[in-house]
Amino acid sequence: MKKFLLETAKIVGTATDQAWSQVHAFSPTESEKLTKRGQLLAVISLTNVTEEVEVVAAGKEVISRLHEEYYGRLEEKAIDQLKKTLEQILAETKGEAEVEIEAAALVGETIYFAVLGKGKILVRRKGKIANVLSGEEKKVVVASGRVASEDIFLLGSQKFFSLLAEGAIKAALSADSANRVAESLTPMVHGQEEDGAAAAAVLKLESAFEEEPEVVTPPAPPSKEKRALPAFGRQHLGMAVKEKLAGGLKGIMKIGQLFLFKVEKKLKRRAIYLSGEEKEKRKPQRTLMTVAVILLILLVVSVALGARQRSRRKEGGQATVILREAQKRKDEGEALIDLNPIRARQLLLEARYLIEEISPEEVDQTVLDFQAELEESLALVMREHEVEPKVFFDLVLVKDEARGDDLAVSGGEMIIFDKNKRAIYSLDITKPQSAILVGGESLADGKQVAAFLPKIYLLTERGILEFDKETKRQNMVVEADEEWEEIVDFRAFGGNLYLLDKQGEIWKYPGVEGGFGAYRRWLKGEAPDFSDAVGMTIDGSVWVLKAEGTILKFTQGGRDHFAISGLDQPLANPAAIFTDDDQENLYVLDKGNSRVVVINKSGEYHSQYRWEGMGEVTHLMASEEEKKIMLLAGNKIFEIEIK
Repeated sequence: MKKFLLETAKIVGTATDQAWSQVHAFSPTESEKLTKRGQLLAVISLTNVTEEVEVVAAGKEVISRLHEEYYGRLEEKAIDQLKKTLEQILAETKGEAEVEIEAAALVGETIYFAVLGKGKILVRRKGKIANVLSGEEKKVVVASGRVASEDIFLLGSQKFFSLLAEGAIKAALSADSANRVAESLTPMVHGQEEDGAAAAAVLKLESAFEEEPEVVTPPAPPSKEKRALPAFGRQHLGMAVKEKLAGGLKGIMKIGQLFLFKVEKKLKRRAIYLSGEEKEKRKPQRTLMTVAVILLILLVVSVALGARQRSRRKEGGQATVILREAQKRKDEGEALIDLNPIRARQLLLEARYLIEEISPEEVDQTVLDFQAELEESLALVMREHEVEPKVFFDLVLVKDEARGDDLAVSGGEMIIFDKNKRAIYSLDITKPQSAILVGGESLADGKQVAAFLPKIYLLTERGILEFDKETKRQNMVVEADEEWEEIVDFRAFGGNLYLLDKQGEIWKYPGVEGGFGAYRRWLKGEAPDFSDAVGMTIDGSVWVLKAEGTILKFTQGGRDHFAISGLDQPLANPAAIFTDDDQENLYVLDKGNSRVVVINKSGEYHSQYRWEGMGEVTHLMASEEEKKIMLLAGNKIFEIEIK
């Protein structure tokens, strides 16, 4: 793992009774905190402080709470704890002051960002400047990405960015050190009135060790073969030119004919000759008429060509403007691919939409080259993979005509229920090794399976059967209850059982010695709409997938805010969802779009795997440690490599 040296500099306005700002930087000395939480940099500003609160004391209290909350709890992931910390501060300061925070935490080679309020975070990478994250009023937004040596980040409050021109900020960020960036911007801030809430921090990263020299391969000599314009370019352009020239010539011919008719008519009116002279005079008259027509044709052609050239210059100018704007979005998007993939994807798609506005006649080699580079960047950031999964295991090797009707995961094993054969199989996810765990008539009315090894549970019409993998014993541990309306899914987690009921409830059966206690209504508050729920998964929080394509998140019985962002197309007919406390992401079987969609637990799109055979898949699981996604389709388990 690379280590980075941090150079920081701060810009802070002059405090007033109603506005205060400060920059807080901290690097823990305890190895566990440094490993799990990393080094923290935060810009804090307070405004609209009530008369009962002393602004400087309030600011110091916010810094103290920021430090306590972020470094005081090490169980959560760094980005989740950073977000919770800012949300906690927002709740604690409500009614006393308006707080704005821009924070960055560097953990290893990953940097986590969080913004409370309307501040922003910019990055300069390889000479390109991009907006990593923009905040929203009274909300906390987060982002994360991998860092690179020589990255420079600018974290600033809303007031800071409102005081400075965009050009001034970009010019300052061209400096080669954090201190020089701050030296350029500080006088501009202090030269403004009411700068108390204006604050910013500059962070530059440098690799702590020398990197291996880059091997530069000389570029290949340019190909003499010219790249052909696509059909919408060359072919349509040629047809358009031919049609316009043909139309123009027809128009010129009509004008010439009309002019000839008029000239001839006038000459006939004026031609009063003696019979002897008539034959001799007719020749020069015809010559004059022919010359006049030719001159007129040349004039009309010249005017038409001039008009066309002016039109082409005007169109060419428009294409140049569009290309320049698209290039700007492409550059900014490429700079954000590692730091904020969702924003990068948005910018690159905007560049694509702009290029599509260029008319076919204006498409030249420059546009084609730009399109090719843009599509390469889009493929990188979209993380869209066309796959052909390989068969990991065929259940008929365990039992003739075997198939999987439901799937559970525990202890590195897939537990598969076969309703037709009245059997439960186990399958090691690291190697194709399977066994029949239990079978018989007691499974005849089975519906769904769950597992918390060595215990396996089967939901039946009568209740929940428990099978012990080690002792081979089985018994009914939960009787069916009349409170149950329609159990959509059930899972075992932490020794407890959770049943998802369409009536808008999750029943929890707590594990006790020798079995389970009485059920509890696990959800708090207003009952959610589970009428179209299709499944759930548990990692400490409960995630419920709905047929309409939304995912609901519940923690300790309460509803958490969760929304999916960054999808190129919405989920259509989703059939299954999977995660657990060992996975970083959610995995959704999106049958309507023939894909598996991977979403991080903040709701941001991560990647997708497309396969034409996805319509036959009914269940899925994933192991990020093994880099596998497993798909259950009838008697076969397919494997996709996580990329």
